[in-house]
Amino acid sequence: MAVTMCPGQNTAFWRPGDIFDITCPGCGSQVEFFKDEARRRCQGCGHVFVNPRLNEGCAAWCKFADKCLGLNPETRTGSK
Repeated sequence: MAVTMCPGQNTAFWRPGDIFDITCPGCGSQVEFFKDEARRRCQGCGHVFVNPRLNEGCAAWCKFADKCLGLNPETRTGSK
């Protein structure tokens, strides 16, 4: 049986701008983020910071978000 991927997480459905660079607040280096990544570690200085443009998409309400992204919408504060 084939495993299907959630369309929200399938990069085949992503648009330009869903992968972007953010300036590290620690050292000013550019850090690449994907729209669904919560945080990244800067390769320049090791600073870990959150994605200011995080797009949770369906993970904000989907009951399978914990299996897909490790997010549980029922226990998250501020979930829709």
